[in-house]
Amino acid sequence: MIDGETYDLYTLNLAVTSKYLGNGGEDASIAMRLVPTRIEKGEVITADAEARGLSIGTLEGADAVTTQTALSIQSALQTFIDAKGL
Repeated sequence: MIDGETYDLYTLNLAVTSKYLGNGGEDASIAMRLVPTRIEKGEVITADAEARGLSIGTLEGADAVTTQTALSIQSALQTFIDAKGL
């Protein structure tokens, strides 16, 4: 709840930069911003002042959840790229 209103959605801004390493591994940097969002009577209302951000320059040393999420995003994007024939 923000100012007595329920914001049950998030608007996502996501930037992911992936790279391959010389040893065959992968790494990524991630910048994410989540903006609390609600829809009322067909109007989208965001609480920009309450946005939450996350920035990771490398996956080295990241916790397991962060690493698995980043790899899942990369995998999903690769599947999309392959499906579009890009």
